[in-house]
Amino acid sequence: MGSFNRRQEADDLTDYVNNGWLSSAEFDGPTFLWNHLIREASQEDAAQRNDVPVANLSDADVVINMPMQWYFDALASMVPTAERTDTGVEIPRIDMPTFSIDSQALSGVDAVVGNAVISTRWLDAVGNLAKAVEMTARFVGNVADRDNEGFDYLKDLIQTVRVYMDAVACNADPMTGEQALRMITQVACNEDFRLNAMQMVELLSCGLSFAQWDDTRMFAYDALNKGIAAMRDFAAKSGNGDASSTTGDTMNSVGSIDSDVTGDTGARDATATQSHNLRDTSSDADNAHSTNSTDAADGADTANSITHSTGAAGDSTTGGSPTLSPEELNDLAMLDPSFLSKQQLAQTAQNQFDHAVQFLRHDLMRISGDAEEADRFLRDNHTSEPLADAYAARLIAAERWQDLLNFVDLVERDAPNQCTVMFPEEVVPYEWESIREAALEALGRGGELVAMYQERLDDTYDPNTELNRMKLQAWTQAKE
Repeated sequence: MGSFNRRQEADDLTDYVNNGWLSSAEFDGPTFLWNHLIREASQEDAAQRNDVPVANLSDADVVINMPMQWYFDALASMVPTAERTDTGVEIPRIDMPTFSIDSQALSGVDAVVGNAVISTRWLDAVGNLAKAVEMTARFVGNVADRDNEGFDYLKDLIQTVRVYMDAVACNADPMTGEQALRMITQVACNEDFRLNAMQMVELLSCGLSFAQWDDTRMFAYDALNKGIAAMRDFAAKSGNGDASSTTGDTMNSVGSIDSDVTGDTGARDATATQSHNLRDTSSDADNAHSTNSTDAADGADTANSITHSTGAAGDSTTGGSPTLSPEELNDLAMLDPSFLSKQQLAQTAQNQFDHAVQFLRHDLMRISGDAEEADRFLRDNHTSEPLADAYAARLIAAERWQDLLNFVDLVERDAPNQCTVMFPEEVVPYEWESIREAALEALGRGGELVAMYQERLDDTYDPNTELNRMKLQAWTQAKE
């Protein structure tokens, strides 16, 4: 028993924090949306970039649109329920075949993006990248993307844009960088992303590359503020209807992908908006740290649910319908999107944006060098699982064990059922209690540890009975 390590939990937790993604060699603390692999990918791609022209914006529009239009024309010819209209073709979503990336409908996007990312003519290239993101999002919103292949393509495209925008931030003059980021921000704030909060925030996070320098940091905060304003405007307008249609979407207008449409997607006649909502913010945080430099998903894709909403012209949408309760907003996976009004869909989007944008706020502070303010933000938002975990990691890295113990008390007081999402189960098998255990070990608080282990042994369903018995004996002997 003498060789038993009574600090094992504290040592394991410290080792994970200091050697896992929660540690950062770049900044004083962890980040959620920024990943050092973005910078590495940007630098690796530098050898492929040259001062070469890119396609004109109008040509890029045609190249992107043509394969998309062929795809819709093919659908119109093979789906018996397709109806010709003055503006194109309308097809019931239920009758649409599931979209496959192998259809090559997005091959035009590949061509335009490939042409843009090899050029150092920053503004021309970013203009085409913005067009590609905008038209891809609109296309994915108008197909039956049941297998999420279109959505996954869009996520990868956004990561490609983030890598290129990092190159712009590092190499272009400030005025050019400001103009480039403004183009991406404009796309992030349009109607195609307002029901896709995490993707909207991912695009806005292109500004993080600019936050690292004093003369461009304001561009990042300007992008953040524009995103917040766009979502507030969207939520306000969505609450101004009068009656709700809760029958869900039945028709997709697939006559064309109009890259110049700027109105509310829900207001276009018989047009469906497809929203891929993340079940909770823990998935958002997982998304921020992947070993793949162009993807930000760590198993969170399974949390995506597909929402189809429509507001036909003249259709009144939800002004008088009840709003969702906080409990419902915290458990979106239990809601059937087809029964949500437009106001309720906007409410869920705003709720998800409010959670996701916390990661961007934090990372801006952290990357800007304001470590104290970033830590205060984490602590003040301790009822958000990822933010609470990150603050705990900060305290563990600094070996501030008494502060960690106080913080665990705070979390368990304000959110007694809150789980950890940034630590693997093998490191914190008892969630926050495991973090408390590590702090007590480091502080040598044997009496409290003995009581903890005895309580676990009293629980006949505890799977770690033998280990807890060994710990109990070790700390009991230490007290003696």
